[in-house]
Amino acid sequence: MSDRFVGLTYEGGVATLTLDRPPLNVLNIEMMEQMNEAILELRGRTDLKVLVIRGKGKAFSAGVDVADHTRDKVTRMIQVFHRIFESIRLLDVIAVAAVDGMAFGGGFELAIGCNLVVASESARFALPEIKLGVFPPLACVVLPRAAPRRKAMEWILMGDEITVQELSAYGLVNRVVPNDRFEDELRSFVAKITSKSRPVLILAKRAQTESYYAAYEEALYKAENLYLRELMALDDAHEGIKAFMEKRAPTWRDA
Repeated sequence: MSDRFVGLTYEGGVATLTLDRPPLNVLNIEMMEQMNEAILELRGRTDLKVLVIRGKGKAFSAGVDVADHTRDKVTRMIQVFHRIFESIRLLDVIAVAAVDGMAFGGGFELAIGCNLVVASESARFALPEIKLGVFPPLACVVLPRAAPRRKAMEWILMGDEITVQELSAYGLVNRVVPNDRFEDELRSFVAKITSKSRPVLILAKRAQTESYYAAYEEALYKAENLYLRELMALDDAHEGIKAFMEKRAPTWRDA
């Protein structure tokens, strides 16, 4: 029997999907398949208004497993990872990312792929992919739609850590709450949503989603093609991944 890396619980109109792959909830292909299965389970349920996605332990998620970026796995990894966002987008509930701790790379993308984000003061965000010789395709599509284009470009090209306060200032985080009040503030935030009419919530989400993502699918398809057909053909992309796994600095050939 395979390991379970995802928990799914229900309470009072709220489904909670918990990432549980210690120590940092790194997303491998198997775990992401389990996430897709869990989200699929929510379809058609008329008793739910909110899906909370959170991490167990000291991290939300440190991102997608570097080992799944190799030539033999990367196509499947991209497909499985991006299916999560499509499922969230089409789900008739409001998806809330509850970020307490690290949200790096694919973990950052997962958070901003939700409809709303609640984060603790100690939450940490970054898109470090560029340092490994790759780029985050979903963030390249979503961030310029959610933040100023030049700021999004900076986050993607620098790969540096981004403070939760900066993300909040640019509207990518809805609430920044004290660490010792995180659970209470999260419950209060979610309760404000569940107090509303379910069909009205659904229609409000659809109205925003359909306008916001009008060209999203085409843009993501183009980003995926760049990643899989051009980026993965570069020696530097494979050098960056190899160097990370060998715990050394990459030697770029600029090729």
